Amino acid sequence: MPLRPKQSYHPFVMIAFYLHFLPEEILTVIPRSTRHEWQHKPVAELFGYHWYCKNQHLFQTLQQIAGSRKLQQINKALLPIIAVQRFMHKYRLLIRNRLSGVSEVVLRNIEKAGKQIGLSFCLKLLQLSRQQYWQLKQRICSQSPLSLCIPKHPAQLLQREVNTIKKYCEDTRYIHWPLASVYHQMIRDKAAFFHISTFYKYVTHLKLKRTTAQKRRKNHTKGIRAAAPLQLLHADVTVFRTADNLKVYIYLIQDNFSRAVLGFVVNRCCKASVMLELVQKTYTGYLQSTALEHCCLMTDDGSENFGPVKSFLQNTCNPVFEHIIAQKDIEFSNSMIEAANKNLKYHFLYHKHIADFDSLCHWLPEAISDFNNRPHHILNGFTPLEVLNGKTTDKNAAIAQRQVAKIERIAENKQQKCCSYSF
Repeated sequence: MPLRPKQSYHPFVMIAFYLHFLPEEILTVIPRSTRHEWQHKPVAELFGYHWYCKNQHLFQTLQQIAGSRKLQQINKALLPIIAVQRFMHKYRLLIRNRLSGVSEVVLRNIEKAGKQIGLSFCLKLLQLSRQQYWQLKQRICSQSPLSLCIPKHPAQLLQREVNTIKKYCEDTRYIHWPLASVYHQMIRDKAAFFHISTFYKYVTHLKLKRTTAQKRRKNHTKGIRAAAPLQLLHADVTVFRTADNLKVYIYLIQDNFSRAVLGFVVNRCCKASVMLELVQKTYTGYLQSTALEHCCLMTDDGSENFGPVKSFLQNTCNPVFEHIIAQKDIEFSNSMIEAANKNLKYHFLYHKHIADFDSLCHWLPEAISDFNNRPHHILNGFTPLEVLNGKTTDKNAAIAQRQVAKIERIAENKQQKCCSYSF
């Protein structure tokens, strides 16, 4: 007769056999001779018997749990609690920093275990008080970008106001603008009313990324300030390199009070004759038509600011155009127009592919127009051209608009239904 093939058994089957909780339907399948061999095997002579004797209480506990359905249910509930406890210890800093994704995992597992062993017993095992549990739940709200319960914190922005922030920050027209300018443009359009600090806070929480060129920041003291438009002008020359490595000089004149760029010239050379042409255009185009008696032009001590430029300025009248050299005639630097040069480059020109001289001549007027017609935070949301033309700011009106919007926001948020994770 052919021999019956020998059957192999899983190690857990043998463990269950020795702990006497192997199911009857499996016992009947195992041959009687095999069961007899396992039962009468001299286990005391096998390797590891002494380790078994030291840890026999663990196997006895396992035997008791396997024989009781109630203990199995309790064990099934306690194991997730242990896992949650380890998870909370590992990510305690993320939970403390109110990261909703981590807190949701903890809450979901606590509520799941609480249905089996009771919420109070579950919190006791996790060493959490009821107050800590409520605080953890209140931090979660899928309807709020701040992860705060809206009815309990009704001063949060409305959903339409949040959508307005997203719309303006993602608008291609303002993608290179500073966030402060985007905020003031939104206020000017009467799209929403809240403080600029609130705007920055929501931009951070919404993770609205901006395309900004690499830059360096230096801290400077507050420079010289004019009391009215066209009292003090700044002139400077900055260098720009095109994609074909051509060195191009950009000549600018800017008003101190309004920050408006009054004139510009693009040239391949740095000459006093080019600066003279720009100064003359500015004088005849802006100063002669006003009632000013005196105006100052601040420049650095570059050679392009002397010679014919100096002669022209000395012969002006009605108004008198005085030439002052930064950090020589006065202690202040020519930092305002240097900041404008940097602003034009980093917020506009560096974002364009400027291949050659003609390409720069094409894009620079658009960059100047963008600079002069966008809201500036230092001008309280007005554009440089508006301030140059005499428009003044009314801070009290802006504060009143924000207060009205806040009252309406709180009233509407209190009417909303509470989210599932709040009390």
